[in-house]
Amino acid sequence: MNTTSNTSSLDHPKQQERTPLERFLDRLKPKSAAVRTTVLVTVVVCFSLFTSILFFWRTLYLPEIQQHARYLAIQLDIIHNPNFHIVYKDQNIDTDEWLKHRLGVEYITDPKQYPDVQKKLIADIFTSRIEKRLAQEMQVKRDGVTVYFKFKPSPTIWVQTPDMQGNWLKEPLVSYADYSIELIIAWLVGIPLVSAIIILTLVRQLNRPLKRLQNAARSYSQTGRAPYLEINHGPLEIRQVNQAFNHMVHTLEQTEKDRKIMLAGISHDLRTPLTRIRLTAEMLPDEFLREGLVYDVDDMDAILSQFISYMRDGSDEEPSQANINTLLQELIVQFQPLNIRFEPHPIPDIMVRSLSLKRLIGNLINNAKRYGAEPIDIKAIVKADQLEICVADHGQGVPNAQILELLQPFVRGDAARTIQGSGLGLAIVKRIVDLHQGTIQLKNKERGGFEVTITLPMIQPNPR
Repeated sequence: MNTTSNTSSLDHPKQQERTPLERFLDRLKPKSAAVRTTVLVTVVVCFSLFTSILFFWRTLYLPEIQQHARYLAIQLDIIHNPNFHIVYKDQNIDTDEWLKHRLGVEYITDPKQYPDVQKKLIADIFTSRIEKRLAQEMQVKRDGVTVYFKFKPSPTIWVQTPDMQGNWLKEPLVSYADYSIELIIAWLVGIPLVSAIIILTLVRQLNRPLKRLQNAARSYSQTGRAPYLEINHGPLEIRQVNQAFNHMVHTLEQTEKDRKIMLAGISHDLRTPLTRIRLTAEMLPDEFLREGLVYDVDDMDAILSQFISYMRDGSDEEPSQANINTLLQELIVQFQPLNIRFEPHPIPDIMVRSLSLKRLIGNLINNAKRYGAEPIDIKAIVKADQLEICVADHGQGVPNAQILELLQPFVRGDAARTIQGSGLGLAIVKRIVDLHQGTIQLKNKERGGFEVTITLPMIQPNPR
């Protein structure tokens, strides 16, 4: 059984598992805060438009429609009532002519002038209300009343009732001539659209400082260095956050500098008495005591070297163009006469920190030599625009329960507890891998042995 360890499982604390409903809602919700805010504001604007339309409909348009239905009922009653007369200065006035002259109302009996009734979704919302009210006023069935609204060439309402024998009443709606369908559509669609664009722009501007803060924090976590953020511009809250971040980075840099100075001083000061102890041990007559003391001194010297390597993770080294195959072949020569098997594959030159990468692979070879068995297999290939370096031995491997802990500083496997070392070898490897923004995997091979796989992004050198 193979066990694989990723650096992500060691870098982040375990989070509470989300429920299926929460995962479903996460898929529905936009990932970006800018989009979330834009959607929220757009929903609020649309709701405001809906309530405004409902308010005007209930308090203005509906009473006006009902009032107009009463006027139409009165007009129809005047036209169809033979006992209705209009007398002006003792002279009878034709009712139809008076209605046409004063109100523009015409009673159309010519079939050629009848309207071509068509279904209109928006207009039917208004005409159905008029039909219902008109039927109530005239005390007839609603099915027999037809109201048709025609907007072009001029706003006109056409009315037909059962007792009109197929004829139509035509009334011009002069006040509706100022209404613009285009303006109404622009109001209904344009306001949410413009609001969404404005809010999206504003939120993106507010998120830019947060994005810079995120990039600076990621840069510091990966390389140990971060640019200082702007504190003279922007909203007060953002400037305060940037100032706190700058202070934190300055404090961490000073702490790191003090730590390096302290560790370098300790390693330097300890090596002088260690050298004297070794010289004294070499002159001891007792061979058993001499060998044991020399062994302990060498072990302490190796531990100090590991401390210094862990401290110098290579973050101060600038990336440079390097040939990975050449670098690996230099390491193989350096570790002779170890039985190292390596077959070069075509790999383009990439930008890496060469010294740090050599230290990384050197530590893996050392681990394979100390805790595994020869031969040591090294492989470097390109997979999906990523460089994959694999170092494997033919030893007994590591208990699966301990694999996840090996990348932690000062943690050693059971087989390594009786061998010289400090437990920093793989911790140094992990720091260098993180510096290159890569990943590391540890696993036992199916046929025996332990395998470490390093995956690094392929960064091509800039052409000159």
